Amino acid sequence: MRFLLSVLLVAVAVPALAQVPDPVMPPDSLWRGPGEGERVDEPIPKELTFIGYSFTRTTASNVTPSNDLLQGQVIGRLFGPNSTRTVDQIANYTEQRFVPYFVYRPKILDGYATFRGLFKIDYTWGDVAYGVGNNRGGAINAGQINLQTLMANVDIRPSARYNVVVGLQRMFDGARDPNVNTLQSFQQSGYKLAYWGTQAVGISAYANVTPATRARVGVFQLWENLVAGDDDVILGMIDVEHLLAPGLEVGIDVWGVSDRAKGRGGISILGQGLNSLLAAYNGTTRLVLPQDYTAALGWAGARASYNREFAVGPWWADAFVMTNFGSIERPEQDAVSVFGVAANARVAYQYGRTGGDHVAVEALYTTGDADGAADGTVNSVITGNTYGSPVGVYVSGRSLLLFPDAQVVNRYYSLVHDIANQGLGVTGLFANVSRDLVPNKLTAKLGAATAFAGEAPAGGGRYMGTEVNAELTYDLKVFLTLGLHAAYVGLGDFYDAPSAVYEAPGSEPFDVKPDDPWAVFVTLSWLMF
Repeated sequence: MRFLLSVLLVAVAVPALAQVPDPVMPPDSLWRGPGEGERVDEPIPKELTFIGYSFTRTTASNVTPSNDLLQGQVIGRLFGPNSTRTVDQIANYTEQRFVPYFVYRPKILDGYATFRGLFKIDYTWGDVAYGVGNNRGGAINAGQINLQTLMANVDIRPSARYNVVVGLQRMFDGARDPNVNTLQSFQQSGYKLAYWGTQAVGISAYANVTPATRARVGVFQLWENLVAGDDDVILGMIDVEHLLAPGLEVGIDVWGVSDRAKGRGGISILGQGLNSLLAAYNGTTRLVLPQDYTAALGWAGARASYNREFAVGPWWADAFVMTNFGSIERPEQDAVSVFGVAANARVAYQYGRTGGDHVAVEALYTTGDADGAADGTVNSVITGNTYGSPVGVYVSGRSLLLFPDAQVVNRYYSLVHDIANQGLGVTGLFANVSRDLVPNKLTAKLGAATAFAGEAPAGGGRYMGTEVNAELTYDLKVFLTLGLHAAYVGLGDFYDAPSAVYEAPGSEPFDVKPDDPWAVFVTLSWLMF
């Protein structure tokens, strides 16, 4: 009933259907307006600019956490330690997000320095009021202290060719400055945020080395323990991208993590690191290691993109190969060597007049390891989801339940929540066809995705399941959109394995394959500037 009432409320509040962009913040370059690059009629930039994003989602689904403490917010692998399960009931709820973004460019500095601040307010309708804590505050009277800080940084630009960002900032896996490039370009090109796609504190230097070459060098402090001790987690990133020919970009990227925190710190009781409960929550590689391990991890990869976002023709192709390697030191035991590989390719064809008229197919492959660190080698992929949540957010395949979906507020879960797939590896295949029923106004999309684990869990098979989904979106006004989305996943024999469904200590043993998950949701989004 609550779901129906919510749908009726949305229907009364808006006179027609609308299109849905992803619930993500745009770069502040958008404030310059669609005329950026043109030399006529461009307004004088204001010193203080505000960009806001509002996103409302009403959901009906058979997926819910079984732990009452996680009813307000849940992140991670479906059927994992976050207690998400499929049930015989229908879970109905409405969530809302507001993201204010402020950019300050004082005229007196003539563009030399810019300050950016990004914040977030999330809540579920009717949850709590007059309390303290994030992701809540939608009950009667409201009054919750729930503002989250996502960015607060200073951007120094000594010349038009390079700039340095200092402070809490976006940490994306690519050479482009995420402050002046759209998030969608990161989600569908390069490494597609599968490894690093969040915020972190640090220093990033972006440079246009030549008119065809750009580079980024960054250092980020992922975790600080004692300020005088060598017991932190630090990430370094070097990324280079070169335009070989019109529309054809290639890039190479090298990253490294020094993990000397010995599992300390992290999110709440989940901790962080290779042996943390956080890794199990996120569905990434979790290893059985002593608490006082240390690790030196590296990544090296190459990528190519042709005709990004259909810029110069109807065909768009994108691919990457990324390796991860390193060594894990264990007291009084031999070191563990790490080597994993991920590969991805996507091809899209625009068959009509608009960007909404296209078909796309995509494939993802990651190596797996059935016994983890037990034999002294780990052949699984390791992503940033080892150190935070969410960090690696692979949403390029446009799946809604099998792989992560970006259109979420407080409930962000999926079956293959990290490309490492619990360290077992995965092969994923995606197909989507989209059509602008009314050009640039009403868009329909049909999609399918399927996944196979690289290694089968004990008692189960490799087939994880197949999803079918459909979406209908409509523009009410520019950047004000409404959408209807639905997905169903038929679970495979992977979930015959008892280990595929997490059993909390003291709970009854799992001995029945879960019901197939499904979800139907309505979204209303508004990008305001």
